[in-house]
Amino acid sequence: MAEPKGTSYISAGDLEKYSYCPLSWWLSKKYDTQDTTTRKGIEEHEKLGETLWKIDTGEKSAKESERLVFWYAIVATLIAIIGLELMPFDEAVSVSEILGAVALIWVLAAAFFLYKATRSTMQSKVLDYEKIILIFAIVAVVIAINAVAFMQDNPDLAQVMELVAIIWLIGASFFLYRSLMSTNIASALRNEFRVKGKIEYIDMDESKVFKSERYGLSGRPDYVIKLADNIIPVEEKKGRTPQGPLFSHILQVAAYCLLIEDIMGKAPPYGLLKYPEREDEIEYNDDIKKMLVEKLGEMRGIISTGDAHRNHDRPGKCTHCSRREVCPEKLR
Repeated sequence: MAEPKGTSYISAGDLEKYSYCPLSWWLSKKYDTQDTTTRKGIEEHEKLGETLWKIDTGEKSAKESERLVFWYAIVATLIAIIGLELMPFDEAVSVSEILGAVALIWVLAAAFFLYKATRSTMQSKVLDYEKIILIFAIVAVVIAINAVAFMQDNPDLAQVMELVAIIWLIGASFFLYRSLMSTNIASALRNEFRVKGKIEYIDMDESKVFKSERYGLSGRPDYVIKLADNIIPVEEKKGRTPQGPLFSHILQVAAYCLLIEDIMGKAPPYGLLKYPEREDEIEYNDDIKKMLVEKLGEMRGIISTGDAHRNHDRPGKCTHCSRREVCPEKLR
């Protein structure tokens, strides 16, 4: 179903409102205002975005610190070895001690990345850490085996270079500490907000809008994560946790899946719908995709004719509708 050029897009949010009640959705175009509930929802959404940003920033900071630790350790080791080569033979004991200390630093660094590997829930990150551990362990063994003195005749320069190496290793230790702190903060936030996978997108002020010209659909999921090789949209719902996922919420998540499929060229197997006390995987398949296309067609029909009607006989649903006061078909 191609969207004619020049026609406005239908948002996933509007699709959610339409699925809740076509008449309520239609009235929202004219009468929607930011009541207390709406403002609270916006504030909670902004808080979620800020938290996700902190997680993403913390993990990027940790990754950058880990990279610096790696290169600081390499440079410090090279400086230390060069300094050792300049030491006279009678400094053999000091040379062995320094090499042993350098080897210990590398062993500790390997242990740190082993800890990171055991804490990571992403297989790709585990493999990366395991490679780093292997490199650190090999270097530590080589340094330890070669903890011997070298006969040269410039002890002063050697001592200066050893001092530089120690300072460099202190710098590596600082970045190791910063990486650990950033990781712990990001991990705590992930656990608190039940965030899985690598964050690929966060709905904040300047975030891009996902658009499908083919379906005339647009949307901004709360965030998007990468799990294995799949891009998964996530929608957070605040307030009361229902006994099961609501139909309107299911369609909204499915709409985000449709957008990702059309833009990325690969359909996600499911989308995540998160309530305060539960989390549901909303399967994305051909049946729900067909339903989405049908709903979009119905919505365009109403946009053309203005003929929208209530789709339920539930007084409780009407009572909690924010368009109740202006609804011509409200239930008493």
